Amino acid sequence: MKKIYLSVCVFALFYRQVQSGDPVGPIRGFIQANLVGKPVIHGIQTWIFDPDVSLRRRTQFETLHGVKGEYLIERLGLGVDGFEEERLRKQRQRDEGHLGGLNYFRP
Repeated sequence: MKKIYLSVCVFALFYRQVQSGDPVGPIRGFIQANLVGKPVIHGIQTWIFDPDVSLRRRTQFETLHGVKGEYLIERLGLGVDGFEEERLRKQRQRDEGHLGGLNYFRP
């Protein structure tokens, strides 16, 4: 029974290859699709890379977002729905008298 099933599967593979007009055989197609990859994958690509762009953009980032992004983190926490000033006022009121926003001396 297993031999019949195997022979039917092999026949179906070969029949599909012949009907589709695919010049690649079933074994080569299996290896190419599962192990090696399509020829498109192995094409040569070039990337334009400028190693000095980070130095130029660092000053721009720091003026906009502060050193190490401290203003960026605060701005992200305020949201973007138009109530930023109200949230900032509430957060500053909440954090007043606390060291870094945390209450270390709370009993």
